[in-house]
Amino acid sequence: MRGGANPIELRGVGYAYGTGDLARPVLRDVDLTVGPGEIVLLTGPSGSGKTTLLTLIGALRAVQTGSASVLGLQLAGATERQRVELRRRIGFIFQQHNLLGFLTARQNVAMALELDPATSEKERMARAGAMLEAVGIGDRADAPPAKLSGGQRQRVAVARALVGRPGLILADEPTAALDKQSGGEVVRLLRDLAKRQGVPILLVTHDPRILDIADRVVSMEDGRITAAEAGAAAE
Repeated sequence: MRGGANPIELRGVGYAYGTGDLARPVLRDVDLTVGPGEIVLLTGPSGSGKTTLLTLIGALRAVQTGSASVLGLQLAGATERQRVELRRRIGFIFQQHNLLGFLTARQNVAMALELDPATSEKERMARAGAMLEAVGIGDRADAPPAKLSGGQRQRVAVARALVGRPGLILADEPTAALDKQSGGEVVRLLRDLAKRQGVPILLVTHDPRILDIADRVVSMEDGRITAAEAGAAAE
């Protein structure tokens, strides 16, 4: 089941928690397109549906109504196996970095490659080390997360998301736990590396300090897209 040429194409997407009389709509008739290599920021108040939308696009939830094509797969009616395969082609970055404390930074990044049978352990570790160099913390590759600062841990998360050469990056509040300087450094690093690889990014944020990295800023309220405008990066 193939969709359009854009990495993300949503038409009339709706989603509700609960069923019947208890159903609570959280997404209402959402249309959204993200083009190849485009960086789109999704903003809006808490409860507006941003994270739910991100999890639908990331194939972490099943689409209920509407059409949702992500990296060529039509998610409406997709099987769980198809959704699992799609998730392997997406790099995820969350507010909580979700690093494993008993592994080094290099091992955490290399884990993202373990599902690829074509890569040896030596190659996975080499690629992980190179990616940590690219995010500026190659000298901390053998440190566990507990020995890293918040900004460094989020850089490891960026390296883990990008090391598998994904077709799409989805990020949910990646700067929320960071100070202004660290947050700005992390998202600009993510932008630069993703642009170099030609990977589109859809990033949910409440952080007005990072709006300038976007090609486009999309606002949500009450489960609907309310506005879209060019970001500073596109001007």
